[in-house]
Parts: sequence; C-alpha cells; structure tokens
Amino acid sequence: MNRSRAFAKTAIITGRTLPHVCGVGDYSVNLASHLYREVGLSAKLLVEQGCDSATEPFHILPYVDNWSQNGLDKLLDLLESEKIQTVILQYTPWLYSPKGFNLELARFWQQCSQRFQTLLIAHETYSWFIKYPGTWLLGIWQQYVLRHLVRSSHHVFCGSEVYLQRLKRFSQADQKFHYLPIPSNIPLESISTEQREVLRQSLGIEKSQAVLALFGCRGSVWQDWVLRLDQGLKNSTYSVVWLLLGSAQSVQTANQNSVLRFKYLSQRDLSHYLQISNLFLMPHEFGLSAKRTSLMSALEHGLPVVGTDGNLTDPFLRQLPSVSLVEDGNYSAFEQSVLTALECLPEMHRSAQDSQAYYYKHLDWSVVIQTLLPYLQSRA
Repeated sequence: MNRSRAFAKTAIITGRTLPHVCGVGDYSVNLASHLYREVGLSAKLLVEQGCDSATEPFHILPYVDNWSQNGLDKLLDLLESEKIQTVILQYTPWLYSPKGFNLELARFWQQCSQRFQTLLIAHETYSWFIKYPGTWLLGIWQQYVLRHLVRSSHHVFCGSEVYLQRLKRFSQADQKFHYLPIPSNIPLESISTEQREVLRQSLGIEKSQAVLALFGCRGSVWQDWVLRLDQGLKNSTYSVVWLLLGSAQSVQTANQNSVLRFKYLSQRDLSHYLQISNLFLMPHEFGLSAKRTSLMSALEHGLPVVGTDGNLTDPFLRQLPSVSLVEDGNYSAFEQSVLTALECLPEMHRSAQDSQAYYYKHLDWSVVIQTLLPYLQSRA
C-alpha cells in the first residue's frame, strides 16, 4: 500500500486490553497493529489504567481512571492536547459501565463530534429479547445511549448486517453507516500434518477420534444441547473428543466422551489447537452471527462449522459451503447435522477451503483497513 498518504492523527478508545481478557480489546490492538503494518498509520490506543502500556509500533496509553464525567472530561482534554483529528470509539453497552449503559459516554461523544471526526464501531447494540422480560428496561436505556452515540458519529461501522439495520433506525443519514467485518483475533499460524499429529498425540487424542471444538462466548450457547449431544455421540459409532477453549471451557458435558479444557492460551497455541480440530460447533441461541470472532477464527483456520440459524444470523453465512445451519431451537436437527458432518469430514474440509478463501477476500483485516481508509485521511 501507499504509505505516502497523509493520515489524520488518530486515537482509538476502548475499555480494556491486556492483561485483561477482552475480545473488543483484542480487536482494538489488532486494528492498531494492522493500521500500522498495512498503511503506516500509528494510532494511539487509549484504555483504562491498569492495562499494559506500549510505545512501539504504536502507543497503548493506560490513561483513563474511570468512565465517569470526571474521567471522560480528562480524556477529552488529552485528545485536544494531543491534537487528535479522528477518534474511533469501540462500543458495547457493558464496556464502559457495569450497569450496561453509560449516560456520560453519550455526552462525551457529542463533545468529541464538535471537535474531531468521530467513528463509532458498534460490536453490540442493546439487549431486547421478548422472551427475557429482564432485558426490557435495560434495553430502553441502552437504546437511548446508542441513539445519541450514533447521532454524534460522523460514521458508524458494524460487523453484523442484522445489527446494522438496528443502528440505521437511529439516523436518517444512510450514508454514514458501513458494514465493517469483525475478523479473527487468532491469526493462522500453520503447522504441518505431521506437527498436528504430534500435538494430537501429546494430548492423548487417538487417530480414530474426531475433535469437536467449542470456543468463545459461553453465555449464548445452548448448553443443554452439548449435554445431549455428548450422550448421543457416546451411543453412536463415532469416537470423539471435546476441545473446549476460552470461556467455553466451563461448558458442561455429560462426561460420556473425553474432554480437554483450556481457558487461557497464547494466540499461537490457540491457532495450533484449532488446526487439530475436525468440527467447530456453534449451537447459539438466536442464531450464529458474523460478529462472533470465534466463527471468524473457524473460517480462517479452515474448519467446518455446525451452528444455528436464527434472528441474529447474517444472510451471507447461509451461503458458505462449510457452514451447516439448522433452525434455532431444533436440537434434533442440530444432532443430525453433526452426525452428517462426522460422516463426511473429508468433503466438509474441502468445502472449508472455499469458505476460508471467502474469509480472506471479504472478512479479513485487510478488508477492515481498506473500508476505514477513506475516513482516516488528514483533513488539513
């Protein structure tokens, strides 16, 4: 890429990065890293105090002591003193308050919009599930904050086509809304077939056993499906091992088949463990969504996926050859889809190569940078 372009002086705001475990924090670090690597833009990453700092190749500044009015006023002063031109706000409702919404953040962002170019990346929107009345009042407050954030943003980005339609309800300026992929936070570090077999042996996995991987968000998983599937597979002709990664390590199985649980692993180890897996399972309530970085990791690592099709499912996922989707709430169809995938794993893995190619063309970090690039030019 052409590194001679004049870029705006850019800051990225997020809640937490290392040593904290935070997917949005990982995304923010990866975004800053790829901006520097691909176009030479060195953004400042502004995070909470207590996070690890860095100066190369870009700054991670643990500056924010809290997200109250006082803390946000100090942050605004810092942005002005640093002569920042463009501010990117990473957003989920819970990222800046344990209550699930932060009214002061809306006021702060309105002030930012009067001084800087404001780019909002919405990873989540608001809670509003008819079957869960406890989300109704919270959802009203979250919508109120998000509406103000959207209206104070010069551009709004989202990695879910479904969520993007939600966001468009808050503004009539359609041109400010953009689809922005949320790529894998686990870069592929390829290992050979021989290395995969050595790793499998070191974990006690037999050649005849298929590895079923669960990774990432535990809260949205139909956990009783995992229990039932574990029991059903024990009574089948298939020998399987569960590989539970990240927060999914606390998902309970029926203890009918072998289980490997790993909560915290390096990116390198996670990539290697994904490569020894045979099938990636995503039985998510409300459907599989492209905003799940765990799904993006599966696609990048060439893994066949069996998941659910629901209200949050992005239409393009239904077209990917290695992604098998069943109706959300239909366990019998899910179990049958898993059994079918196990029956034809070689064909599924060949299809996964096509899905992997789709990922690199439409969903990878290079696509993110190209999408953001027009809005990071210097306006001087």
